[in-house]
Amino acid sequence: MNTDRARSADVLPASTVVLLSDRPDGRVEVFLMRRHARSGFMAGATVFPGGKVDQVDHGSAAGGRTAADCAQQLGLADGESARSFFIAAVRELHEEAHVLLARDADGRIPAADRVDAIDARLEDLRDGHRLPDGAWHDILASEGLVPALDLIWPFAHWVTPRIEPRRFDTFFFVACHPLGQRASADLHESTGALWMSPRAALLDHERGGPIVLPPPTLHTLERLQISRGDAAAVAAALADGGVGPRIEPYFLADSADGPVIALPGDPLHPHAGAGNSNGPASLDRFVLAQGRFCRQVGERNGQAAS
Repeated sequence: MNTDRARSADVLPASTVVLLSDRPDGRVEVFLMRRHARSGFMAGATVFPGGKVDQVDHGSAAGGRTAADCAQQLGLADGESARSFFIAAVRELHEEAHVLLARDADGRIPAADRVDAIDARLEDLRDGHRLPDGAWHDILASEGLVPALDLIWPFAHWVTPRIEPRRFDTFFFVACHPLGQRASADLHESTGALWMSPRAALLDHERGGPIVLPPPTLHTLERLQISRGDAAAVAAALADGGVGPRIEPYFLADSADGPVIALPGDPLHPHAGAGNSNGPASLDRFVLAQGRFCRQVGERNGQAAS
């Protein structure tokens, strides 16, 4: 695997977690959160839990994967930096969705009541919506828990378009909802959360419903929509595909179709042909329509299908 994956110096490292769960009717659902309208990034959008990598995530205690394992999984040369993406993913999932992928010295994942008690300790330390640096790591250590990095698997790498004032270099991870724990919105970073099938979320977005999906979330739900099996099988299938090429979308305000976000390989992208499995002649973009970006794929000859 290539361990020289490019990183941009002007963007912040971040991690996002796609949390999957099995439903009684046999469907797989995904956990989605609606960001506050006052958020400085993706305000009002429906997204997966996640956030930036903190400095304290570097070198902190964790189990399940070594730094070398993490570097190999992410295609990065620096093992500690790679490991910090994994640790941040576990931390952000807990802070934003109250799901804790950690183990004690006996290898046990904490039950819901223990997670609730840890959440209460963290809540007592908040200043507004912010936690003191290192608070999460300190509380886990006092509880005899370490992040279980082998319970998450990377499957995508996105970089925010250059036009955005805040940019993130984000690895997307997939995880299965641990039995017995309760996922819910923290109501600090978000206004609510729900479990939903990928197809239902996509349809709501396409029909102009309350779910508004930014392109990376929409793209991920499309991948989940065509997956088959239970949550564990879907997670394994995504992980088996590997992280894939680094995706840095390109924003064009005045295309023939109006504002467009083009993915690598689309003819409008400056690096057309890179990272597109559909071939260099394929459209692979999101077109702004009625306040939200909608998927557009097809052939370059104008026979595009939405």
